[in-house]
Amino acid sequence: MTGLFILKALLVAAVVLMFLTTVGTITYRITDTALEVRILGRVIRRILLADIEEVHRRGALVHENWSSLKFWNSVTIRRRSGLLRNFMISPDDPDRFAARLQEAARRSVGDVTL
Repeated sequence: MTGLFILKALLVAAVVLMFLTTVGTITYRITDTALEVRILGRVIRRILLADIEEVHRRGALVHENWSSLKFWNSVTIRRRSGLLRNFMISPDDPDRFAARLQEAARRSVGDVTL
């Protein structure tokens, strides 16, 4: 009984450690065509700049969450399509990142109303 409990505790500890390790390495990159979410240097999620409708610092009730442990630095991206249209990230400098992303999305679409 105690051996099984210790095994379960070790498994839970390993899962929590793995989660904290991967969440701490989330980075975001704006390319010419997309916003990339990277974990441990690998692209995990990609949002096309042409699909971005709006970028702002306000939150959203229902969203796809790709933020790190710094949830207070959140930037919400509203997409034009998809089931969950709100996409939340937490870059290091959220105001500057939101401005850069908004400008990149404008250039991608060629629309000034963003």
